[in-house]
Amino acid sequence: MVPSFVNFARQHVALRWGLIIVVAWTLIALLAPVISPYSPTQPHPGEILLPPSAKYWFGTDKDGFDVFSRVIWAPRTDLGIAVTSTALSVLIGIPLGALAGYFGGRGGLLGLGSEWFMRAVDVSRAFPVFVFALVLVGVLGTSIPNVIIALTFANAPVFIWLTRSEVLSVREKPFVEAARCSGNSELQIAFLHVLPNSLASPLTQLSIVLGFSILLTAGLSFLGAGVRVPTPEWGLMVARGASTMIIGKWWTALFPGLALGIAVFGFALVGDGLRIYLDPRQRRQIEKSFQSDIENAPADVQPVATVADEVEASNRSRDLA
Repeated sequence: MVPSFVNFARQHVALRWGLIIVVAWTLIALLAPVISPYSPTQPHPGEILLPPSAKYWFGTDKDGFDVFSRVIWAPRTDLGIAVTSTALSVLIGIPLGALAGYFGGRGGLLGLGSEWFMRAVDVSRAFPVFVFALVLVGVLGTSIPNVIIALTFANAPVFIWLTRSEVLSVREKPFVEAARCSGNSELQIAFLHVLPNSLASPLTQLSIVLGFSILLTAGLSFLGAGVRVPTPEWGLMVARGASTMIIGKWWTALFPGLALGIAVFGFALVGDGLRIYLDPRQRRQIEKSFQSDIENAPADVQPVATVADEVEASNRSRDLA
């Protein structure tokens, strides 16, 4: 599985760049204490709104914070909130979606409960995700744990619907009836046989939801409903820098905005690449296109694997001689 994915990533340019961006921001978040020249929460009162320079690479903001230090510390906040909320959404959404899909449309208490549960999910999906998260944060209060809770309940319906739709088709496959004839209970069939074969769509959506969660976190902080000063967070930095851009202090909002856009773009590329990788038909098209490019390449431009094979063959013939 892993070697196959690595080979596919080498062939798919967008996925490769997406992985590079995601891995780069992850490393920056982990190494922030080492590479940060200044504390992200310690202001410099005498050095306010200084432009980018050798001392302050991205300048300083209106509070005297070093923008560069806060930009490289912000992924700890944004990625931490996004990963935690997405993981909770998956842990809640996939099992509930599996139950709703497996028992939906059938008689009995479980079938009726599944239908009513999906109607409640439909009501939550009637609201825009950002508005739904904003309302939840407004009710719960502005803090990082409450932002995580809000994003969890805002994103869980996505995984519920995707898992349910996959389970509805998989539960009609012949192997399900075979598992039932073997003496498995309905719950065993749902979670041990049907669910493992229904994870392609939810897993494809995982990276996209991660990127969207970063964007939601930034949006909530931009409106003052998310992270508070002095915690470094990209959306909060853009919001506080927007007021100084009109007086020509462009660096206070530009650099965190670029960082946010690049991170979300990277997760989107990974999500699109995973969607193609998990679709056998599209994956074969990419592999065939890559193989065709190799075959049509000039004779003096050979893939690394071909050169390595020739070296190995040369060494083998020399040993035989």
